[in-house]
Amino acid sequence: MKKLTRMIAAAVCCAVSLVSFGGCYLLPDEEEVLPAPTVKASEVTYTTVTAKRKTLEKKIVNSGTIQSEQQYNLSYEKEGGTIKEFYVTAGQTVSKGDPICEIDTDDIEYQIKVKELDRKRAWLNTEILYERDCTQSEYDEAYVAVDLLDIELEKLYAQRDNAVLTAPCDGTISALADVRVGDYASPGQTIATVMQTDKLYLAIKPNDLTVFEIGTKVQIRIEEEYYDGEVFMNPEKLVKYKKKQDESHDKKKEGGIAYSTDMIYIRFSGDAPADAVGQLADSILVLDKVEDCIAISNNLIKTVDGEKVVYVLRDGEKTAVKVETGLKTGSQTEIISGINEGDELVIR
Repeated sequence: MKKLTRMIAAAVCCAVSLVSFGGCYLLPDEEEVLPAPTVKASEVTYTTVTAKRKTLEKKIVNSGTIQSEQQYNLSYEKEGGTIKEFYVTAGQTVSKGDPICEIDTDDIEYQIKVKELDRKRAWLNTEILYERDCTQSEYDEAYVAVDLLDIELEKLYAQRDNAVLTAPCDGTISALADVRVGDYASPGQTIATVMQTDKLYLAIKPNDLTVFEIGTKVQIRIEEEYYDGEVFMNPEKLVKYKKKQDESHDKKKEGGIAYSTDMIYIRFSGDAPADAVGQLADSILVLDKVEDCIAISNNLIKTVDGEKVVYVLRDGEKTAVKVETGLKTGSQTEIISGINEGDELVIR
């Protein structure tokens, strides 16, 4: 009996264990509830520029080199000689009459002294003949010798005087020949070139030649200085000028401008700096001008649905504003309406 009781108790315990184990296996655990994620809005920053008033100009700018309308090539025309001294350097400014170069005249000075003595002797001979009551033919013959010596002396004096080349005008030494003291200068060889500085001009080569009519006013900018200028030669006038030159029998003046049909020539209206020859300069032609207007960079203007808009920062938000535009240059545009002075314009 006791044995049977123990067997029943063991069976009950086993059943309870199996039920407990099966319950742990068959029933799922409840999932852990996680807190909802927090989303934080990011702050947007914009790069802006302030709308300001200014003067807007539509202009054409071209560059060129300042040159002289007249230049002189100096040389010893008839008699050459050995270079004795140079009085100037390239780029130096000179006044009319200033010495440029001198050739050695020691031999000429010697010849002059000898000829002057010969003339003195010839003249004394005429005096002696006159005192001796010579015939007229004897006196005339003696006087011819004096005249011949005067002619020779005149030539020697000219050689001596022409030994020094002088500046023919106020100007600048634009070039010197590749000769040194002690070198021989041949007749006709250009020793120095002088550019006249009271007649300076600027030659430019613009894309559109038609806007540069004769008399058109421009500004000439040399470094940071501005000068008034005026167009005096263009392709249309050049055709007439060349025709007139071809029909003229007068000798053309040497050293003038070698005009080109694809260039515009601008003369200084007033005094130009004497040292401007050879300097790079800009010509500025103003086509249109608006003063005291709101002008902004062209790349700030966008096209949205066929309308021009500018993005403005208002209350921290990027807002598209419709605008009306006016004068436009290569980099900026006039804003007629839509934007006020002081508005912050969004660049990006």
